[in-house]
Amino acid sequence: MQELLQQILDNPVASLIIISNLVIIESLLSVDNAAVLATMVLDLPQDQRNKALKYGIWGAYIFRGLAMIFAAFLIKVWWLKPLGGLYLLYLVYDYWKGKQTETKEDDFIDK
Repeated sequence: MQELLQQILDNPVASLIIISNLVIIESLLSVDNAAVLATMVLDLPQDQRNKALKYGIWGAYIFRGLAMIFAAFLIKVWWLKPLGGLYLLYLVYDYWKGKQTETKEDDFIDK
């Protein structure tokens, strides 16, 4: 903990940039959650709508907190980083392989 505080004091500008980025990301996620929740509860009666919004917002905050705790744990597992990198390379390969096999008829799928 003391090392972390020392790093913050040694690099205050970098620390402020990181904190600003986190605030922006959290704000965007909150707006996104609110938009999705508002869309999901439109068909509910007014009394149920308010409850659903309240529970949904609380659930989103709790889940986000748990996800951050879990992510902090996962960052410490060294072999997950190369495994994640390999998975990203696989996704790129799979995406480009799929692009090469597409035909022009794929663009005109009947819906």
